[in-house]
Amino acid sequence: MSAHGRHLVRALAIALGIAAVALLAAVMDASAYVTASGVGSAAGSVTTLAAPTIARTSTGGGSVTLTWSTVSAPASGSVTYYVSRDGGAASAACPSSASPTSATSCTDTGLSAASHQYTVTAVWRSWTRTSATANVTVAFGTATQLVFTTQPGGSATGGTAFPTQPVVTARDASGNTVTDYSGSVSLSILRGGAGSATLSGCTGTLRNGVTTFAGCKIDKSGSAYYLHASDGTLGGDSSSFDVSVGTATQLLFTTQPGGSPTGGIAFPTQPVVVAADAGGNTVTSFSSTITLSIGSGRGTLQGCFPSRRNGVTTFSGCEIEEAGTGYTLHASASFGALTGDSASFDVTVGPLSQLVFTTQPGGGATDNVAFPTQPVVAATDAGGNVVTSYSRTVTLSIAKHTGPGNATLSGCRGSLSNGVTTFSGCQLDQLGSNYQLTASDITRSVDSNAFAVTVGPATQISVTTSPSGATGGTAFTTQPVVTALDAGGNVATSYAGTVTLTVGSGPGTLSGCSSSLRNGVTTFSGCKLDRVGSYTLHASDGTFSDDSSSFTVTFGSAAQLLFTTQPAGARAGSAFATQPAITAYDAGGNTVTSFSSTITLTIKSGTGATGATLSGCSENHSSGVTTFSGCKIDKSGSGYVLHAAASALTVDSNPFAVG
Repeated sequence: MSAHGRHLVRALAIALGIAAVALLAAVMDASAYVTASGVGSAAGSVTTLAAPTIARTSTGGGSVTLTWSTVSAPASGSVTYYVSRDGGAASAACPSSASPTSATSCTDTGLSAASHQYTVTAVWRSWTRTSATANVTVAFGTATQLVFTTQPGGSATGGTAFPTQPVVTARDASGNTVTDYSGSVSLSILRGGAGSATLSGCTGTLRNGVTTFAGCKIDKSGSAYYLHASDGTLGGDSSSFDVSVGTATQLLFTTQPGGSPTGGIAFPTQPVVVAADAGGNTVTSFSSTITLSIGSGRGTLQGCFPSRRNGVTTFSGCEIEEAGTGYTLHASASFGALTGDSASFDVTVGPLSQLVFTTQPGGGATDNVAFPTQPVVAATDAGGNVVTSYSRTVTLSIAKHTGPGNATLSGCRGSLSNGVTTFSGCQLDQLGSNYQLTASDITRSVDSNAFAVTVGPATQISVTTSPSGATGGTAFTTQPVVTALDAGGNVATSYAGTVTLTVGSGPGTLSGCSSSLRNGVTTFSGCKLDRVGSYTLHASDGTFSDDSSSFTVTFGSAAQLLFTTQPAGARAGSAFATQPAITAYDAGGNTVTSFSSTITLTIKSGTGATGATLSGCSENHSSGVTTFSGCKIDKSGSGYVLHAAASALTVDSNPFAVG
């Protein structure tokens, strides 16, 4: 570098140094930091430490939460902060001037309700910069007590929500409501009233430090009740209030029925029912009549006599005849909709008292046939429950002065099991009404219900008239008759089944049958078979069936003629190459082999050539078939039809041509 260049560099460096000193002096109050460098040329920069900004504050019960902005370090190293409250240190939760930290938020606690001033100071190396002052008002302190601001009561009655529900407020030591209180307040009975009383139904809703309750009720009536409110840490007591007896809302069994009752005998312990309010307190002014019925269980309640005094109804004489488990009684009042159910109890089997027909004899008994319903006799207690330990022999006889005088009971066989004698095989030999049986074990006896020995239900059907006089395709001269019979062979006049007929054996098809049922007898008409042969018919109603006697279907008289060979190969004036043949059939389509009547052939009017003549025909009869020969037509033409006639029987051939 030349001497002149070196001179210029020195001059520039001196000038930069003077400017830097002047700038440093100008900004010393802003805590400036200056750097400079130069190699043949020079550069310089100036910076400051910014003040933090308190961005957000929030207050709670005796606390203030602060948040402040982050300050960037001018150069290497980190920035820390400390909080001042009212010119001094904040609580230990916030950084102090002695121990600044990098935190940018904290919650100051333990504050009294008052206005407070906060600043945040940023610290970098030896530099500091303090924020503007934030003014914060704390409306309340930390919750120190729970206070009943609305007392419970308002003429409360047992078991019903208090007309005036309690309200509990969280307050600080100065009595201010702590609006950000978040505890869960519960209520309990502190003292007073009935010792066994229960508080229930309370639901609390917290808002702005105030817990409002709904649904609170006490079951037992009493005086000088106190409630205690608690959140597990804080507590408070209500004023004294009373709970009186309300209106009757339910019936309660204060003495449960039972005492090991047995069937048909009055309970050893008779029920007592009180009319009570919702809390179970006896309403002494209640005057409606209370009745009892079975709530659950299958027996019948009998003999209950009520006696009422001061809202309490005492019963006597109650009994249930049928043994069983899980019985309950249902109480109801004659006025209003009051009801109540007893506890569950059992009724057991009592001592032997009687013989009972548990299954009556008869069931549509018919003479000389075992009763469809055989009798069953049980040894029972007073309520009709079976005494399973019973071991005597029970016999049956016709009760005196019942049924026909000459009737005989026979076939009875008895089997005893667990106190029940089941009979089988019993039958009576005479039709009659008003039968009764007597069951006896020598010591005790009992008569059955009256029953009759009548025609029984159908147990079979019988073809009592078989068909006869049958020819092919023609209704039988004698039509079949089918009768429904009971087990004793009597006509079952009450039978209502539908009997159908089919071919049991034989080659043909049965048709035309219609039937009429009357008094157990089905009479058929119109039945016919098409083919000749030996047959039986099968009768069935879907349950019972029977077959007719064998019978024969013979040829009937000729009922129709058919061209069994059509004329063909005809040329004018010459005998047809194929001569016609005609067969006689009865109504069932069977060939009438005895047919020998003369069949006359003519050209059917309006067919063939005009003026044509059929001639030369001669016929031969054999087994019902008439075969023609020599037939010829004198004129050629198309669409010829031959007409055959034998008395009232006629038939036409197929059309043919004559060449």
